[in-house]
Amino acid sequence: MPYPDSVRTRRLPQLLLAGAMFPVVGLAALGTAVALTDPLPGAVPFPSNVELFLPFPAGYDVYVLSGYSPTGGSSLHADTDATAKANDYYALDLTYADEPDSGKGLPIVAPIPGTVVRAGWATSGWANYGLRVILSHDLGDGHVYHSVYAHLNAITPGIEEGATVATGQQLGELGQSCQGALSCGSFSTPHLHWVIHRDSAVGGSGTGGSYGGNAVVPEPLDGFEDLEQGMTLTSSNSGTVECGDGYCNGGETNADCPEDCPVCEPIGPLGGEVDETSLCFERQGSPQYWYEDTSGWDGSVTWTNATDSADPDNVGVWSLTFEDAGSYALEVYVEPGFGTSELAAYQVTHAGGSTEFPVDQSAVDGWHLLDELSFDASQTYTVTLNDNTGEAFSLSRVLAFDALRLTRTDPPVGEGGGGAGAGGGEPTGGAGAGGGPAGGTGGGPSGDGNAADGAQEDGCGCRVTGATGGTSWSWLGLLAAGAITAQRRSLFRRAR
Repeated sequence: MPYPDSVRTRRLPQLLLAGAMFPVVGLAALGTAVALTDPLPGAVPFPSNVELFLPFPAGYDVYVLSGYSPTGGSSLHADTDATAKANDYYALDLTYADEPDSGKGLPIVAPIPGTVVRAGWATSGWANYGLRVILSHDLGDGHVYHSVYAHLNAITPGIEEGATVATGQQLGELGQSCQGALSCGSFSTPHLHWVIHRDSAVGGSGTGGSYGGNAVVPEPLDGFEDLEQGMTLTSSNSGTVECGDGYCNGGETNADCPEDCPVCEPIGPLGGEVDETSLCFERQGSPQYWYEDTSGWDGSVTWTNATDSADPDNVGVWSLTFEDAGSYALEVYVEPGFGTSELAAYQVTHAGGSTEFPVDQSAVDGWHLLDELSFDASQTYTVTLNDNTGEAFSLSRVLAFDALRLTRTDPPVGEGGGGAGAGGGEPTGGAGAGGGPAGGTGGGPSGDGNAADGAQEDGCGCRVTGATGGTSWSWLGLLAAGAITAQRRSLFRRAR
């Protein structure tokens, strides 16, 4: 039966960054963020590895004139995933607290880095925004975000289409503009209408606006959560950026600050594990139907209930890239007694195409081998698990999304050649003729490969599944397995 809501956990940015230490794969999605206000269906959380500031300069108190939803102070704050209008359910109307005329004429600044896609008067169907700026943001999770700053009194010189802006850079002034005028009869209090959308389109009638996609819950916002009308928030948006503060902002990248801006690393030559808390697992679908538990591989598992709907509601996707092309045994992990779905279907793309592997999760006792598959080093592959297994929702079947393990099953090529052939010498240990992962004097890679220079640890990859389905080990494989498993466990263990 499904677990109660009390088992749900929320991952803080620090935990997500700790998860970024995993030997994970691909440059696809960041680990799915979990907003502090649970998004309604159609809405999504803001990525938790990016620090979101108030769009006001540091030190000022900011008043929430209107909060979330049509009942939060503005009837226009509506919709989460409409296709033909702005999804402004989680929009905020903000003013300066304790400033004359609500701060009209005082600065509005960028809360995160971005690129200007609109700046100027909104016209036609969007004219009620008045003077407005729209920024686009690439936050590293494969999605495009747009933020809207409406009813401005003025736009700062240099803020024009195509310009890039940094955190804390002034965009304009708080105002009361709409319908082509700096003073608008539609509302009496000068304020900033501010909203973030994910995967919206910018266009439509006149000068266009941001519409479609998904509403985004803008939390934590400068450390504040559960935002409501009437709250007073203090901005810390100084525009300063510090590598090592746990946030990827202010133009930081993985190249110049990898600790704040982690990316998904490729699977190493010997293989490795990819947990569902890693940067290369993405939860898609309705956020309120995703749950977390401290069971599972390395103390965590994501789950939802299986359904017999025609289309999936929730989908989990692991993205895989590889340093070396080769053959890998692909296994999935299901905690004994946790998953109860009997019709889970893992859809795997690989060098040979796409294959579906049915798995009775209720019968799995830990690691379960799907197959030995080939992967190239030149593209991204996926493992996808949909919730519409065909099992009725009333059965309360738990569908578990946990770790993957990939183990190299053909000899990787070392600097001096691979295996028992070009490397010169007999294979080491009982891997069979020509089969060992390291050969003679010119043997392949051993140990963790990259540990000396602090790069991604390559993973075990020492178990070799033969043609008969049996497993054979070389003495080198056993040594590497023990050392790497110990190191991985110390790296992967997360505080709970």
